[in-house]
Amino acid sequence: MKKVSFVFSFVLLLFFAHEVQAQKNETYFVGKWDLLIKGLPEGDKEALLTFELKDGKLSGSITDKTDQKDMPFTEVSLKDSVVTVKFDHSSGQVDMNLLKKDADNLTGQINSQFNLTGIRRKEN
Repeated sequence: MKKVSFVFSFVLLLFFAHEVQAQKNETYFVGKWDLLIKGLPEGDKEALLTFELKDGKLSGSITDKTDQKDMPFTEVSLKDSVVTVKFDHSSGQVDMNLLKKDADNLTGQINSQFNLTGIRRKEN
């Protein structure tokens, strides 16, 4: 009986640890990020990425800094330390994967072709 109790307690502890880690990853992305998307056909592009938590879920948008076009995310999913977002662009639907690099930097790819880097924007 002690073994069953111990195993149950261990499994419960693992479950809570996983939930806490998922919440940390969600809140990591919240805020504004300056992105540099490299190697696009029209050259490197700068964009502003914005994440917020709404009803416990990540949402947000990406804004092209050149033409100030805001494109809200149509889908956001978080798995481990990777956020995958989808948004509509004039060229079609775009998939973007973002990975936590350190406290204020992220890396990723757009459509599995174009690399990007991001730096957390410091708000005053």
